[in-house]
Order: sequence, then C-alpha cells, then structure tokens
Amino acid sequence: MLNLPNMSANILMTPHQIALTFLSISMKDIFDIVIVAICIYLVLLFIKQTRSNFILIAIVILFGINFISQEFDLGLTRRIFEPLLTFFIAIFIIVFQPEIRKFFKWISAGRKTTFAKALSLHEENAETIVRSVFEMAKKRVGAIIVLPGQYPLDDLIEGGFPLDGKISMPLILSIFDSSSPGHDGAVLIEGSRIKMFGLHLPLAREFSEYNRVGTRHRATAGITEKTDALAIAVSEERGEVSISQNGKLTKVNTPEELATIIQKFTDTEGDASESTKGLTHYLLVKNSYAKITAILLSIVFWFFLVHTVGIVKNTYSVPVEFKYLKADQAISANSPSTVKVTITGSNKDIAGLKTEDIHAVIDASEFKVGQNNINIDKSNIKLPAYIELDSFTPKNLQIITKPVTN
Repeated sequence: MLNLPNMSANILMTPHQIALTFLSISMKDIFDIVIVAICIYLVLLFIKQTRSNFILIAIVILFGINFISQEFDLGLTRRIFEPLLTFFIAIFIIVFQPEIRKFFKWISAGRKTTFAKALSLHEENAETIVRSVFEMAKKRVGAIIVLPGQYPLDDLIEGGFPLDGKISMPLILSIFDSSSPGHDGAVLIEGSRIKMFGLHLPLAREFSEYNRVGTRHRATAGITEKTDALAIAVSEERGEVSISQNGKLTKVNTPEELATIIQKFTDTEGDASESTKGLTHYLLVKNSYAKITAILLSIVFWFFLVHTVGIVKNTYSVPVEFKYLKADQAISANSPSTVKVTITGSNKDIAGLKTEDIHAVIDASEFKVGQNNINIDKSNIKLPAYIELDSFTPKNLQIITKPVTN
C-alpha cells in the first residue's frame, strides 16, 4: 500500500498560522521571492509575446510530474524525470530557439517601431482600406491586408516587393489585380504607407479549422496566430470579407463593422502616447495580470519549496585535508584528525548532502618540520553554496610533520 505524505497539514492552515507564516518572512525571503517573481514575469511575457502557450503547458506538466514524484516517492517516475529536468534548459533552448530569438529581438527593439506605425494609421487611410476591401469583395478579387501590432513581423514574412507607397484605392486594387506579379501575396501597411506587397505569410497550425477555406485564409489566420497583428482577407470564391486576430477568423458583413474593428485595433486616441514610452514603461507599468500572477506563483513556490520543508541542523565529522604541503615534508600526526561541522539548511538540501561535500581544508604551505599549532576559522570550512555553516569544533589543531628522506 502506498504511504502518502500528510500534505493536508501543510496546506490547511488557520488564519493565525497564515499570519505567523507571513510575519516570519525575513528580508532574505522577500529578496528570494522577488527574484523568482521577476523570472516568472519574464517567462509570462515571453509566452505572451511569442504566443507559445504550449511552452507554459510543457513547463507545468514537467514540474508537476516532478513535484508529484517527489511528494509521493514515486521511484521510477523520479528517476526518469529528474535527469530530464536537469537538461530541460538545454532542451528548451534548442526546441524553442526561434521563439526565444524573436522575443529578444522584440526586447532589443524597445517596442517602438511597428506599434507606433500601426497606431499612426489615419482615419482617411482606414476609410480607404475599408472601401478598397469591399470593392474587391464585390468584384470577387482575392486579397490579404496585414496591419502590424506590437510584435515585429520580419522573421515571419517572406518574399514580397518593397513599395513604400501612399495608401490609395487605385493602388490597392492594382496590387491585387490578377495581372499584378504580387496579387497572390499579402500587403503590409504600416502607418500611412503600403510598405510591401506580394508577401508570403505562415500558414495556421490548426489545419482542421480551415478545411473549408483556402490557403489565403489559412495564411491570414497564420500571421495572427503567431503575432498580435490584424489581418483582413477577401474571398475570391465567395466574395466575403473576413478578419483574423489571435489566429481566429471572423466574417465581416458591412463596411461599418470593418471600420470599427480597424479603429479599435489602432486606437490612435487611447494608445498613441503609450507607443512612445518604450520598453521600460511596458515592463514596469503595463501587464498588471502578469505581475500579480508572477508574485502569487513565487509566494506559492516559496511556501511549498522553502517554508513547509523547514530548516534542519545536522553535524558531520569531516577529515582534515591539507593543501600546498612542501614536497620534502609529510604529515606524521594530526590531533584531532577530524573536525565536527554543524550546518543548517532546508530538509531537502540536507537530505541530499554527502559527507564528501563538506571539507575542512588547511593551508600547509608554511608548515615547519615538527609540531605546528594551527588556528582554524570559517574560511577553512568549505560547503556547498546552499548550505550555511552553524559552528565547528575544535578551533585549534596540532599537526606534526616529518622530513621526507629519499
């Protein structure tokens, strides 16, 4: 029968016990929690910007399985997943290298370029886009128009022709005319300019959802599945207008509806000033939910991985080690031959500690032949970084050396 640990004693606490727990938090614990919260916050931003929710799912599953295997002493599961967690960072970097590169590129860009250009779309330009889209729908002309958001698109779009042309209905209609070399691609609009046309976009991952639509609509959904852009698609077969955000296609029935969607997306009056404040403002002021989540998770981790584990004190008898002993000398006797070292640390850290991880090291470079009286201090005791030295005895050693004869 499986002997399960009594977890309810740690989880079910009275209000008084909870108050005592928080009162017992030291400045060291607060600093510890803040560091973990910052790391979690950056991970949440990474997932948000790269739209890689499956990364979060993978992390939760791996650490969840490891936690369960530790708590319930599942030997086989622990032996399999502990090495996997050891190499998890390397696996994470290899598998998600494109997403990591895009995230750091977004960070280094300072979040100032594409967002500002999207926000600068004037009302008359938006009206021109709406009229052009519904004119193409009326004539059954297929088209894709992409309006970028905060996330850079450079690593996702391919091909295309640079244009940098002023937004106008004749220009848009001519681009998607069947005689145009780029009519099968997408148009990228930034601010008041048509930056490029004939672009190839990534296809949506959820193929089953788009079985009834063509490649154009899958590409429209694909670019918004990976970024926060707004994409507009015109169906050549049905003469319908659709928009895509967050990887989801939605049919648009009227020009007024499309104009409202574009206005809400650009939101020039509400967010234009936000785009100029840069990355620091975005990290410190925005993302309230991510900050709260990061703080709560770090507190939960601290409670279960540090507080409930408890602090343990243990004493070890460690043999005295000598370094830098002269070649013409040898240790004939040392009294005592061991040092008793008392250490403190978490129960989990102490349980995994071995005697050979603790060292009492004496510098023998100044030893003379005969009796040497040595005073030792904390610098002579070598411990793992996560273990604290409580005390040690004795403080004095008598070491006798003799000459080495050939």
